[in-house]
Amino acid sequence: MSIERTILFEKVKTTLQQRASEVVVDIPLILYLIRLTIFNDPRQGCIMKSKISQWDGLPPSKSLFYAGNNKGLPIGNLTSQLFANIYLDEFDHFMKRVLKLKYYGRYVDDIVVVHQDREYLKTVIKRARDFLLINLQLVLHPRKIYLQHYSKGVVFLGVIIKPYRIFTANRIKANFYNAIENQNRIVGRNKPTNRERSAFITSMNSYLGILKHYQTYKLRKKMIDKYLSVRWEDVFYAKGYCKFIAKKRINKHFLKVV
Repeated sequence: MSIERTILFEKVKTTLQQRASEVVVDIPLILYLIRLTIFNDPRQGCIMKSKISQWDGLPPSKSLFYAGNNKGLPIGNLTSQLFANIYLDEFDHFMKRVLKLKYYGRYVDDIVVVHQDREYLKTVIKRARDFLLINLQLVLHPRKIYLQHYSKGVVFLGVIIKPYRIFTANRIKANFYNAIENQNRIVGRNKPTNRERSAFITSMNSYLGILKHYQTYKLRKKMIDKYLSVRWEDVFYAKGYCKFIAKKRINKHFLKVV
């Protein structure tokens, strides 16, 4: 919501013009389409289907309605995350080349830095804050910066990263549990339709697809064995607790002899 669109477009434009000889594309057409995408204002002519009171719990920092003129990108656009990475590319170079940070990672606006000198990390915070404000008109969130020993792990992109292992954070666990409860309510009412079966596969496998990349076998097994309704077991089974697949129906034939 804080991305300044003019700065973003100039960065994209400069990069494309510099590399025009390396790609076989219509640069003016590409820039025209990118300009339309970046400067499109989804607030204009939008249709709000929910009551305005349902927006009360949404922080202003999460809404384009409070972003200000010429600021912010819609989260739903496939291009927004890509543009966010382009916007902060200059910042990445500053952190890696100027501050000489060997262990630095960023995804969109989530940043993690590892260094053996605690006092040096404190100076990194100030220099990063100044760079972002001066060059990109961005402000570090004052309550989302924390400094701790690496052995305690770091929460990054919904997981807890520790030396040689990665665990899932509580938010993903809670969301997975809520998704299971929602599916249980559906199958508890009546026999699930084909559409509901498809929704079950999509929902459950999305969580298992995330969780299987981390040390979560016991968690996945517990969630499915303990909380998932047995009625779903008539339709699907969890193969290795990594993926739900449909059970094959067996055609039975009988021979009656008189």
